[in-house]
Amino acid sequence: MSMIRPRPCPICRKNALPAKAGEKDTFPFCSERCRQIDLLRWSKGQYAIVEPLSQEQLEEMQDGAGPEAAADEAE
Repeated sequence: MSMIRPRPCPICRKNALPAKAGEKDTFPFCSERCRQIDLLRWSKGQYAIVEPLSQEQLEEMQDGAGPEAAADEAE
């Protein structure tokens, strides 16, 4: 008996279980097909991570320096 409770696949809502030994792990998706559908949606921009930007972040974007440049300068 599995100790992990099945979770619904975020694409098709079927139960998605972690892979058994020797199987390809597609968790949290139920199959490779659902994993690929999710990847396609991200690549088309259908999903977005939205968070409010601070004034400092807005100024960095306007100056053309992204967060990576600010991190490099801090080192």
